[in-house]
Amino acid sequence: MDSMYVGLMSGTSLDGVDSVLASFADDGLVQIHRSLYTPYPPEARSALLELIANPRRNSSLAKMCHSMLGEIYARSVLELIEKYPRRGISAIGCHGQTVIHRPDASPAFSWQIGDAGAIASATGLPVVEDFRNADMRAGGQGAPFAPFFHNFAFRADTESRAIINIGGIANVTILPQDPNAPVLGFDTGPGNALSDQWIRRHRNLPFDEDGAWARSQAHSKKLLDAMMNDPYFDKPSPKSLDTRYFSCQWLDEILRNFDQRFDDAVVQATIAAFTAQSIWLETSRVTPAIGSVYVCGGGANNLAIVNQLSKRFNATVETTDTLNVPPNLVEACTFAWLAKCAISNIPASIPSVTGAKHKVVLGRIVRAA
Repeated sequence: MDSMYVGLMSGTSLDGVDSVLASFADDGLVQIHRSLYTPYPPEARSALLELIANPRRNSSLAKMCHSMLGEIYARSVLELIEKYPRRGISAIGCHGQTVIHRPDASPAFSWQIGDAGAIASATGLPVVEDFRNADMRAGGQGAPFAPFFHNFAFRADTESRAIINIGGIANVTILPQDPNAPVLGFDTGPGNALSDQWIRRHRNLPFDEDGAWARSQAHSKKLLDAMMNDPYFDKPSPKSLDTRYFSCQWLDEILRNFDQRFDDAVVQATIAAFTAQSIWLETSRVTPAIGSVYVCGGGANNLAIVNQLSKRFNATVETTDTLNVPPNLVEACTFAWLAKCAISNIPASIPSVTGAKHKVVLGRIVRAA
């Protein structure tokens, strides 16, 4: 059996941890041996929301969240691998929970929390963490990471493909049919975070399940046009975002410029249309010749966004289930694969995606004390 790797991913929705136990063949075949979802306890989610809203104000809260997440991650891994011998597992890839991502700051930095040492001690396995900063030291954005795995698992010589990852923010990977053409990838704009914030504010729900609230009303073209007028869409790639950019505060500023008040459901529908429009716009600027579009991440379950994407792309729009990797596990698989690359000292970054000056090995290896 090929050596197995654990991948852990806790996204900007702050709902919990996706974990996978996977192995990878040289031909791009991904075998998922087991997967597990571990929801955050309510008190953990509340603490993380407070920290991310005010990351510079409370160092003791940051330290507490760092330790708390290490324990949650460790329990998730132990449950995931309980029936598997340790000797068959080479490493754990743990992205951690992003608190701040500032690629354009001077100096650039990215901060993820989740105690890798605690995971290594609890499991006896090496943990690869801190994936972003090596790329940023090489002049890159340190994001997005999904294209590195997409190129390994989803590229085909029969067509050009777009892989759209809709997490808290959305990013796209362009996989050209030509094997000599570079892979492209960048953050396109909002994913689920803005939708989640809006429904949390107005309906006290964590997310818009199946995009049902967004599908209850038609979107506003006037509001969509105003949202699309943001200067982010004038910036060339490579570029990346964190969830503070397209936030409810950003949206409030736009809404204040209108004389009319929009129904809350109309705004939610317009957020879904905005997500799809920004994905389509940024993708079509790079290449109009896409054979197939595959959606992954939590947004693959949001029918309002997926329906809006289908209206815009002149291509088949499906989820990565079609490519044998469930859409909710693509990011966790990404970090299992990046752990494999780090343990093997293989550069896994793609300069054409992040803008780095050269390829680098991603991640820092932490071993049990």
